[in-house]
Amino acid sequence: MVQRWPKNDKTDFNLRKEDITKLVSKRPIVQLMQFEDYDHDGKRTEFYLQTEAAPCGKSVGVIVGITTNHPGLHVFGRVENPTKPLYLQKHEWKALRDASSGSVDVLDWSCGDHGAETETRVYLQWSAKGIDGKRREYTCPSDHETKKLIKESPL
Repeated sequence: MVQRWPKNDKTDFNLRKEDITKLVSKRPIVQLMQFEDYDHDGKRTEFYLQTEAAPCGKSVGVIVGITTNHPGLHVFGRVENPTKPLYLQKHEWKALRDASSGSVDVLDWSCGDHGAETETRVYLQWSAKGIDGKRREYTCPSDHETKKLIKESPL
């Protein structure tokens, strides 16, 4: 399903069923592809495409676009497996896009979120070869303990 009109969290919930279609259809159409530079090659030729939703509406998706090394339209994957799509939360893709150095460390899942007993972080990096990264899981320490790395795995 592709979104056509923007939602309004402040008003849509309170609209009557018979009014919502008429009111929402008057809104401007949503721009689906917002081109950005996710691979830091200096060209805004990629866009985020949501593929699923995680608990509480967390948006998960892929980056689609063209690159200097691969000028045909493609889904971004890791350096080690460029044809396998890399699925990340939208805020993780944004953090990679906005990072000014060659890497960024992003919170993926916090302690206590939906009962999580660990914290998960995603370490992302880019180079001329492409995007790579690791998923790291940490303990959720009490007030006087230090967070410890439990495991680390490739994305």
